[in-house]
Amino acid sequence: MFIEPLNECAVPVNKPLIYEPMTAFTDLLIFGLGLYFARELYGIYVTKLMSVHLHFVMVFFFMGLAGLLGALTHGIGPHLPQSVHTFIWRLTLYCVGLSTFSMLMGGLYHVVPFTTMNWLKWLPFLALIVYLVAVTRNDNFKTVIRFYTPAMMLLLLIMLYSWLRFHGVGTGWIITSILVAFIGAIVQQSGFSLHKHFNYNDIFHVIQMGGMYLLYRGALVLKDFGLIH
Repeated sequence: MFIEPLNECAVPVNKPLIYEPMTAFTDLLIFGLGLYFARELYGIYVTKLMSVHLHFVMVFFFMGLAGLLGALTHGIGPHLPQSVHTFIWRLTLYCVGLSTFSMLMGGLYHVVPFTTMNWLKWLPFLALIVYLVAVTRNDNFKTVIRFYTPAMMLLLLIMLYSWLRFHGVGTGWIITSILVAFIGAIVQQSGFSLHKHFNYNDIFHVIQMGGMYLLYRGALVLKDFGLIH
């Protein structure tokens, strides 16, 4: 769901074997959590066959994949050729876009009738295509923010609507997870660090894992539109 921008500062001449060990480690934890949550939700999907569960499976799968790619970047990135480094970074941005798209689709299937979604789903899909083209042409992190922020705000409004109108089960968890995500982004952008070996990216990752758990709890019990009444 969230990602720290690539560090494009000068790389030291004597590169350590693992450049940012704690950041790489917390990225790997995100990878593991993402795959675990995706697997658990997939088990529910094959039983209940609800679209919301299928899309949140993809949310956590792409979150986990972004974590793995982040671990490569922060762990051995400085040892890689610049072209490979850039390729991994763009793959990571693609994963962020796909995860955000899947999250928004899951939210829409929760509050919009399936017949309406037959045509409405193409609007987020078009936005995803625009995003993928944009980050391919310009992989600056600001491009991600321009896509991610309005998408998450829209998801927040969707969940608030369901919570207030239908008392939708699981929406409270997801609302909280989105707020936690924004708090994590603020901390990450502030540059606040507890220790030189536990910097703002590491704190951000810990907050992100908390947000992932909250999102997972909500997705477990979230229902398609026809089943929330």
